[in-house]
Amino acid sequence: MNLKIINICTFGYDRFVDAEMEDKNKIIVHFTEYDEYIDNDKKSELKFVGSIIKGKIRIDLVTGSYVKNGELMFEQPHRHSSHIRATVEVKRIVDEFSLYAKTNICDEEILVEFESNVKYGINDRIYVVGSLEFDIISSIKE
Repeated sequence: MNLKIINICTFGYDRFVDAEMEDKNKIIVHFTEYDEYIDNDKKSELKFVGSIIKGKIRIDLVTGSYVKNGELMFEQPHRHSSHIRATVEVKRIVDEFSLYAKTNICDEEILVEFESNVKYGINDRIYVVGSLEFDIISSIKE
């Protein structure tokens, strides 16, 4: 998946990015930039507005979840925050802490990782609260 950075907030190694997906929908993701520590309002020299980042999204740090029969959905109610609330459909179970799910964020199944062990079945629709993370494979400067 490719994302175009439209805004970036930095805090140490953490990056919170308002991004545009290829279908022009917007999401807010978090990633860690291990090669660059930033403080005191300095600008990143590695990722900036207009950069294209390639990688995979996942929902991580899920602290709350329950079965919810409803439409696939997601919302990110906090400005410049990767916090996400979503209803997803379980497609593959990895272990008691992770699974792959269908979402309405993108066409790909995405990894969902829980902070505690869970027991859901294939095709269960579940409501999750966590963080929308982005694992970067590469980036292209525009």
